[in-house]
Amino acid sequence: MIGPDKSRAPDSQSAMKIASVNNALLLFIKVTSVHHTLKKLGFDISNPSKLETAFVATYTRGRGGRTFGFNAEFDALPQIGHACGHNLIAIIAVVSAAALKAAMEACDISGTVKVIGSPAEEDGGGKIHLLKQGIYDDIDACGMAHPVGGMGPSEFNGSCPIGGPATLSRSGLEIEFHGRGAHAGSAPWMGVNALDAAVQGCEAFGSIFPIRAYLSSLDTAVSMLRQQLEPTMRVHGIILGSENWVTNIIPNSESTGCSCKIKAPDDEVYAETRNNEKLAHAYQIFMARAFGDKIQLEGVNTASTDFGNVCYKLPGFHPMFDIPSEEGSSNHTPGFADAARTPEAHNCAIKVAKGLAVIAAKFITDDNFANETKQAFEKLKEEVGNSEGQSKKE
Repeated sequence: MIGPDKSRAPDSQSAMKIASVNNALLLFIKVTSVHHTLKKLGFDISNPSKLETAFVATYTRGRGGRTFGFNAEFDALPQIGHACGHNLIAIIAVVSAAALKAAMEACDISGTVKVIGSPAEEDGGGKIHLLKQGIYDDIDACGMAHPVGGMGPSEFNGSCPIGGPATLSRSGLEIEFHGRGAHAGSAPWMGVNALDAAVQGCEAFGSIFPIRAYLSSLDTAVSMLRQQLEPTMRVHGIILGSENWVTNIIPNSESTGCSCKIKAPDDEVYAETRNNEKLAHAYQIFMARAFGDKIQLEGVNTASTDFGNVCYKLPGFHPMFDIPSEEGSSNHTPGFADAARTPEAHNCAIKVAKGLAVIAAKFITDDNFANETKQAFEKLKEEVGNSEGQSKKE
């Protein structure tokens, strides 16, 4: 379970639909590391959700006591495998839970430890669906950790920002511009070019569509060229949306155009992550004392995660930790996928797992710390509003 990956992981679900229809993936998850290892460690495995590849592993000792949950992710990216390090996230969840279980047995501590196997984090909002299905209702606090890399030298070994968003919220819009068709050679003035409208939209909302910025530069250059063309020349740009196009026809719609239609897709809205300040502080202190690691409590990671929605339901924290990787080999690149399966990356994951396990044990055993954690959560809800994951579209 905790050894280095010998080969690149198979494509896992990048969306919720794959979690429900891909029997091969379902078999892969059930038979291999996360599911199988937890069962061997003495956890009861169940799937109370409607997601085939989700699971909850539970260990309870004594009566009463608090419940701490560790989130395991395991979905990879198409073509490049574990380029976001979810293999390491799963390892951390299993090792943390196993360590906490061992401590509870050795010290006769009452309480419950859970591992929540949450699919489709990359694109599908697995944890949001689990929230809606009540999977987190009986958990008092939870945590997970995520690897990062490729950022160059830094004095910090990781981060767990507090006092503001730790990751960004994420939602999507689909915008269609509809123009008017015309013959581009003989009567272009009768048409409305879909590409022109799309580029204007990109220029007007550049902060919303940064990935489409190249469209603006390209079409602006074409438009500037037109004033230098001879009367017998025509140049027009279109966005290819299908095979049914002709070079001298201005399309009336290519999913872009002059009348505008906006719709929100069915994707769930990922809320910004709000780390619980008490859990984050305790983690920072332990990692410094135990390993000499410097954990930054300021800043924001511009990525998004559905764990943000969990943080609006109960106290949670989501540390980021660095793994050795070449500069430029950041998350979602083949270079990071290579880095995430090295022994060095696995050693980093084990170290972080120890930190999460200690904080979880402190939460279960220390009444004052648990109460302070809950008070910090209630204070956070008052400050930012209790939207319970902000998964509803406005």
